[in-house]
Amino acid sequence: MNGKGKGSKRKQEDTDEEEDADEEEDEKEDDDSKEEDKPNIWSDWLKYVNSNANAFHPYRSGKGVSPRPYLDRDLYNKHMEAHSTENYRVPESHHKFIDTFVDSSDLREAKKVIRTLSSFLLNIDDNDTQAAEELEFLESLLIAVHSTYSLHCDYRASEDSFSEALVKSFLEVISKSIRTNDCKADFVKEQPILESMTKQLKTLGHFVDDKSQYKSDGLKEIELLLVEVSGCFNNKDKVKLNFDHHKGMFGALAMIKSIADQYEYASVDQFEKVKVFFLNAAGRHLNLWSLSYKKNDLFDLWKESSLLLRPDFDDKQDFVPDLVQFCWSSKIIIEKSVESIVALKQDHSQNKAKCRYSSAAPALLSDIVNAIILKLTKEEDGSGIIKLGPLYSPPHP
Repeated sequence: MNGKGKGSKRKQEDTDEEEDADEEEDEKEDDDSKEEDKPNIWSDWLKYVNSNANAFHPYRSGKGVSPRPYLDRDLYNKHMEAHSTENYRVPESHHKFIDTFVDSSDLREAKKVIRTLSSFLLNIDDNDTQAAEELEFLESLLIAVHSTYSLHCDYRASEDSFSEALVKSFLEVISKSIRTNDCKADFVKEQPILESMTKQLKTLGHFVDDKSQYKSDGLKEIELLLVEVSGCFNNKDKVKLNFDHHKGMFGALAMIKSIADQYEYASVDQFEKVKVFFLNAAGRHLNLWSLSYKKNDLFDLWKESSLLLRPDFDDKQDFVPDLVQFCWSSKIIIEKSVESIVALKQDHSQNKAKCRYSSAAPALLSDIVNAIILKLTKEEDGSGIIKLGPLYSPPHP
């Protein structure tokens, strides 16, 4: 009787497990069906580009970006609706220090707020590394802001003064705060040569000398982010603004192509998760753009965020909270791409090992990803590029 009872119980458990497995399979099929029901926006873009020779490519989009001059507005609106975005809010631990800083009456009082934050950091529990890192980020950023307010220079006088005061100091804070997978991120100042562009030009058989090399206004050492500063602060020269935007875009294409070449055994699905970035300081704005690969040699050029620059101390109540939010979200977005590249590297290594003794040639990212790499010159391309945008709605740099 006990044996029979145990047998009946086991049979019932097996039946329950089978039913659970069937339910999971049904749920998976439902999810797959739902995924299939979603409109494939990239298939629509592929059809569009095949039937519109003048269509701009990659597809530039994001909040405030207009589909003009060449994109189909209905398709663009569908693209905007389908594009997934996440909101990375500033940690709550930042709030009281930001509020106290922006309420300060002068630079001396603002400096005291930073000292208070530094003292607070010394008393954080050694085990609470997340809280410490979050507040260290804010401390570094407020120091950079205070230094900017302490400068006595004309931001409108030159590109260098604009860049040093309102661009590179903030980017350096972001770069040094990125510690994902011990990536040792940093920011290279001056005008470093973009090695990805040089490599791709050589691969295409172009002669590369010092004049033809791409010199960005700054880039992260792992060539995940580059910077283009379009003249002085509040520059309104449309040729310069649009030229530097496209220069940054082609630099980003070179970076993402180089990543595909380096980890060529990785899967396309994994590669699609990787983003590279360029930051365009244009007029009165910092615009952070990301570029990612989609199947069939389509690329998604997406404006991740934008910051209106207000360099006057009197505007700190509006500017400082916006700056902290912009830099914090940029840090998180870049960290996620670093994680994607780490996963890409692992996928590459695993797939390469599987192919070690195979006679079949694998499909390689280096062959699949075919980015158009151009080294633009202002003299030859400036006047034509102004017609390509970017255009904004409502208008802003």
